Amino acid sequence: MDPKAKEKLFELADYYEGRALSNEDTTLESYCQGRCDAISSVLVALDIETEYLDWQFLQ
Repeated sequence: MDPKAKEKLFELADYYEGRALSNEDTTLESYCQGRCDAISSVLVALDIETEYLDWQFLQ
């Protein structure tokens, strides 16, 4: 996978995870959690979820 594409995917996952955890609007929180779950499924399908966790730890 292209490193830039992987980096962007990791950034999107991190963004939506942060928004889901820090939002007080339940509708927006649900939307962000849904996006986070979808991106997580993509990470699992591409077999890069562990790389994402490592990347997230280093941030």
